[in-house]
Amino acid sequence: MKCPTCGDRTPDAWKTYQAAEPAEGGGHRMTLDLPAGPTGPMRRNVSLDWMHCANESCAQLVIRMHEQFMAYEGTRPLGSTQESRIVRPRYVMPGWVAPEVPEDLRRDYGEAVAILHDSHRMSAVLSRRILADLLERYANLTDFGLKDRIDKFVADTTHPHELRANLGYLAEMGNFGAHTQTNDQAEIVDVDLEQAEWTLKIVQRLFDYFIITPERDKAMREAFDKKLEEASRKPIEPVPEEDAT
Repeated sequence: MKCPTCGDRTPDAWKTYQAAEPAEGGGHRMTLDLPAGPTGPMRRNVSLDWMHCANESCAQLVIRMHEQFMAYEGTRPLGSTQESRIVRPRYVMPGWVAPEVPEDLRRDYGEAVAILHDSHRMSAVLSRRILADLLERYANLTDFGLKDRIDKFVADTTHPHELRANLGYLAEMGNFGAHTQTNDQAEIVDVDLEQAEWTLKIVQRLFDYFIITPERDKAMREAFDKKLEEASRKPIEPVPEEDAT
């Protein structure tokens, strides 16, 4: 799995957390029973497991909650469903974003991630704000509406096809641009959790495309230029902008 704190791969090493409530016959319960809900006879159990990230530089605690819903008709079970989610850390840490990304964009991204599960529609609003800023700063697209900026980005074939295709779909989610007299970067869109999460992933890919990869490539070239200089070698001639791909 990916550690939700540092983002690195770490082996699954889940350990069951035992509830403090004593169980019949000794020991402790493995699940917590919750009262039946108002919709009919239903039993709900909650269980927890936990692990630490195996990366020494992180080693953070991760807690996962499993909630099982079991419906009954009298004493006859009708079926059950189970939902599982990470409850600690409460959200994916913005430390996943590389330090090359400007602080204001890192902050907005962190907030969008923080509220993803509590209010995925508001998370999508923040994600769209980040998209608008990225397209303005790094693609020189200054149109008033986000959809207009996306349309121009999609039409520019110098950008990667996958990014353009994804942004084309993203522009239609929640009917971006339905209110032509309103700045659609602030409009609450009707997206589900999966779509809001996908929007965040697209933001991450744009961070890489616009900022992280160019900055790291530049640093690598500058380091090699320094080695050439120290070795009294002829410097490499820069590639003209019009020839760059």
